[in-house]
Amino acid sequence: MYIVNISNDKCKQLRDLYDRLEAEVRVLKESEQEEEREGVANPLEMASIIKSLQKTLSDVDLELQKCLDSN
Repeated sequence: MYIVNISNDKCKQLRDLYDRLEAEVRVLKESEQEEEREGVANPLEMASIIKSLQKTLSDVDLELQKCLDSN
């Protein structure tokens, strides 16, 4: 079995990044809903951005699992 050692600093940076991404996705979803109500949104573009950020969030979450596994 391959064990990955990840430094505490990197784990902290990943947690900080995860928190920022999560907050950004939440804000974008709220903005998307507001813009849809006002009829000024480009739903495909906004949905694409949100989907991309959610994928990145998922990738960061996988890296954070390595932090948990190494402790």
